[in-house]
Amino acid sequence: MKRIRKRIVTAGALFLAALFLLVGRLVQIQLISTESFSKHNINLIDESVRQRTHSFMINEGRGLLLDRKGEMISAELKPAIILFPFIQDQKGTIDEVANILGKSTEEIKNALKDHEEPFVIADDEDQITQEAMEEINGLQRPGVYAQYISRTKHSPFAGALLGVTGQAPEIIKKKYPDKLEKGTITINTKIGKTGLQQAFDPFLISEGETKLIYHVDRSGSPLFGLDVKYLSPSNPFYPVSVKTTMDSTLQGIMEKAIKVSHIKKGGAVLIDIEKNELLGMVSVPYTSGLMKNQMLSQHAPGSVFKIVTAASAIEHQDLANRGTFDCNLGIDGKEAKHALGTLNFSESFAQSCNRTFGLLANEMMKEDPNMIDEYAAKLGLAGTTGWRGQVYHYPDFAQFPEEETGNIWGASSDKKVPLAVSQTAIGQKNVQVTPLAVANMVAAIARGGAVREVKAATEIEYKNGTTFLSFSDHKKENKIEPYTAKKLQMLMRDVVTNPKGTGRALNGLPYKIAGKSGTAEKGDSKTSNKWFAGYFPADQPKYAMVVVDLDYKGGANPVLSAYSDIVKQIYENDKKNK
Repeated sequence: MKRIRKRIVTAGALFLAALFLLVGRLVQIQLISTESFSKHNINLIDESVRQRTHSFMINEGRGLLLDRKGEMISAELKPAIILFPFIQDQKGTIDEVANILGKSTEEIKNALKDHEEPFVIADDEDQITQEAMEEINGLQRPGVYAQYISRTKHSPFAGALLGVTGQAPEIIKKKYPDKLEKGTITINTKIGKTGLQQAFDPFLISEGETKLIYHVDRSGSPLFGLDVKYLSPSNPFYPVSVKTTMDSTLQGIMEKAIKVSHIKKGGAVLIDIEKNELLGMVSVPYTSGLMKNQMLSQHAPGSVFKIVTAASAIEHQDLANRGTFDCNLGIDGKEAKHALGTLNFSESFAQSCNRTFGLLANEMMKEDPNMIDEYAAKLGLAGTTGWRGQVYHYPDFAQFPEEETGNIWGASSDKKVPLAVSQTAIGQKNVQVTPLAVANMVAAIARGGAVREVKAATEIEYKNGTTFLSFSDHKKENKIEPYTAKKLQMLMRDVVTNPKGTGRALNGLPYKIAGKSGTAEKGDSKTSNKWFAGYFPADQPKYAMVVVDLDYKGGANPVLSAYSDIVKQIYENDKKNK
């Protein structure tokens, strides 16, 4: 008997303990941890409301990227008809909608049948006219709305430049704790992950979604009648728009030309010389949206870097006029792979003689071991090239946050090694620069020697079109002399006009070209970087452009082919718009 009683007491105690645990758990869920339940900090109140709320997002509230003409490039507006499931219980409503849209009643009923959330008929499949939208809204039927909905573009057009958005809860918590606290964003709000979306994210990030919502009971029926609410942010100035410098037409021309040229890794950069604004940028491959932008990454420039060595030679004791050079020899004094004969300085530049620039660099480095560094800086190849400065309360705002800095030397001791100096002078060894920086260097030469930072955006506008802030021009302090720039212009033009020049394939185009080619050998020796950096028209400079193939395997030169194609189409576009 005692044993039975003991078992009953034990069972009772266990039951009471389990009951207390259950009550405690309910207290925790209902009263204590309602806003931060479990290790995942789940807000149970929000989740409960979410389960009882059906909504349709019209606009996620993120700011827009515009091209230089003010056209949207990061998102698109589409006419749409939004149908809430409860209209199935409204007599005649579906018939009216079907009649206006030219569809059958059964077609719309079947579409709604399996939907618990609002169903949208968008302009992707249907030609929804403005008249149809006005007629739909004129019905004034609960659960039936005609709206222009905004959706982010996920197309490869200018993908590397514009970048992508996505969810990143940890970054949200770190960068925007004040917005989280205010409730204008959640940890699932999309942020810019790459490109201009990343650069301007502090301004573009959503200040609240615009959506249609209604509440349902457990069975899915409307909880408060058929009242659908329209919710939107209260601030009339947001979302803002970033007006970029990109020319959509020229961007399209560049993308098509790079694709046709079969450049698999590389791309192109186009700059407006007068304003020093980025007109277009193509980087391939581009598939996931998170791939590295090759135009903002370091690469060996090869003979394009001879522009720096030439500028130094022109400004110091006029070494460029010292005589001729034996271009049958390479930089090591041995027989060259491509014998070019005896050439003077201008001919050496046009035909890209390595021997000439190796010798000149060693002579100059004896006088000043920082000579190459100094002229690389004067031509904008040191540091970064993109616009950077104080913006609002951001002390070091960068329009190209992914841009890598240029590099000239691997070790300072190389400056005392003749072969290392020669290799550096022709853009090999440890020289690494970005295509954006090279395009900017060319723009500076075409302009007369003054280097500026490249802008990708000119201003940020409020929702009502007024200016929130503008980006002023940033000039670099160091620059080459006007005489040096003029001499470089002549040398670069000769690269194209000289019958033996490395850019002679570009002679005879509708716009006269001045530039410099480059081939940088890689460690694997199977591929090389193939460049052409130039500006046009040569007599009235308007555009600076770089095209580069970072996986060149020999044979026909895709860089010159793409360069030629782009120049021709830009000429036709300019002629059409005169």
